Amino acid sequence: MARVFKRGKNHGIDYNDANGRRHRKLIGPSKRIAEEVLHDVLGKIARRQHLGVIEDSKISFAEFADVWWKRIAHTLKPRTQERWSGIVAKHLKPAFPGSLRAVNQSDAESYIGRRIEQKAAPATVNREMTVLKHIIRRAVGWEYLSRNPFRDAQGETVEGLRPLREPSGRTRFLSLDEIENLLAACDRVPYLKAFALVAMNTGMRRNEVLSLTRRSIDWQNRIAKLPDTKNGEVGQVMLNEVAYKALKSLPARIDSDRLFPWKPNAVSIALGRAIRRAGLVDFRLHDLRHTFGSYQTMRGTAPRALQDLLRHKDGRMTARYSHLSNVYLRTAVDSLALGAAPEASAGRPNAMVTAEK
Repeated sequence: MARVFKRGKNHGIDYNDANGRRHRKLIGPSKRIAEEVLHDVLGKIARRQHLGVIEDSKISFAEFADVWWKRIAHTLKPRTQERWSGIVAKHLKPAFPGSLRAVNQSDAESYIGRRIEQKAAPATVNREMTVLKHIIRRAVGWEYLSRNPFRDAQGETVEGLRPLREPSGRTRFLSLDEIENLLAACDRVPYLKAFALVAMNTGMRRNEVLSLTRRSIDWQNRIAKLPDTKNGEVGQVMLNEVAYKALKSLPARIDSDRLFPWKPNAVSIALGRAIRRAGLVDFRLHDLRHTFGSYQTMRGTAPRALQDLLRHKDGRMTARYSHLSNVYLRTAVDSLALGAAPEASAGRPNAMVTAEK
């Protein structure tokens, strides 16, 4: 039963909300104002119960973002937690300083425009908008907002907030000379050369390499087990001779069972410095994975097999390497010269025998 009560010199209200939860709140010394507040609250509860009308909360966007984070952070993977918390702190909170209910389609489109002017890549802007949309969806689901301003009457994302078109993925990979230069530049930093060798010989992602422990390696069968990959699935990676020896050479650590001592950002910084020392242009850590995929393609590895090796869920991710198979096909075609004049085909039979062996 809703009522106004008195505590000392102040009056308060006592009521149950639409979900049956009891609330007691002090209002002030005036009984009349407390009665008016209670009347307003009960009106909102009635509209919610009988008409489905939800009153937009007056909470600020930044305050709700903190509420949202406390409730969803544990559902995210560590890497996603790191990325999303950075997006909220560095970009979204400064961009939306007002109330949560004031955020609208126009504000979001303006945000996209500013980020593009700041030279943010389309993929980066899309990831930031994914977080913003997630926050707004939760605000509606938790009844902080009555409606989603980013969706039309049919529940579809409004046209101006659809994901930006992203360019096809990069396929920058190292030439044999560049591999030699990079390894020489890595040699002065403990563990770094081993990290580069494992990444480019297995196609593992940065965090996958760093997650390896001695117990996760089947040393006899030369298989690395990955309990938690980017795709959220348990995976395993075959180790070739180079990767196996690189891991085997790492010293045992007293403080941890992990084979590599770095945190993700630390290894990125260390490798970035080695890349600069090696004089490499337009190359970054993830391109070690592209190097593996590129050379597998040029050696004739079938697309479906490469998809398994790279642990891609979507074959379109693997298709970025397809044009490199032309190198393999050109070599195969040039090695055969049926019906050619003797002088034109000199030396070709030996080459074919070698290739067949």
